[in-house]
Amino acid sequence: MLNNREISDRFEVQINTLYNWQKSKPKLYAYLQHADYNKERNKEINVLLEYYSKSINKDFSVEEIHYIINSDINPHTIEEIEDLHKIFITLEAKNLSIKSDFLLKIYDKFHTMNIIEKYIFYKKVFRIRDKESSYSKEKIELYFKEYLVS
Repeated sequence: MLNNREISDRFEVQINTLYNWQKSKPKLYAYLQHADYNKERNKEINVLLEYYSKSINKDFSVEEIHYIINSDINPHTIEEIEDLHKIFITLEAKNLSIKSDFLLKIYDKFHTMNIIEKYIFYKKVFRIRDKESSYSKEKIELYFKEYLVS
């Protein structure tokens, strides 16, 4: 548990403000006090997700993943990630008449994924969108190796 000085230094918050938050925003103050614990807990969860990702065996093509990266799909909640297949097909409904086989294959792959596989997949989509200016075949193969056809 962090003391007020440590919280102040780490989050650049005045100590007087922290004393005020202790009374006016007790949940925020408690969260800041436990920031080290929360950081360690998140690190453990990320390690577990990375470990789990090694057991994923899906059959996306580079072309399918490239299409998904460039799509408008952008879930923000766990519920939206759970419904990734429904959100995807809804967004792509206008393209179904031209690319039905291609889009329905992606839909089926999303539909068969469990919530953890969908979560890891979408985090990878988010990461590559955020960090990369272009999505070469090599970059997609690197980011999505566990999701690609073996």
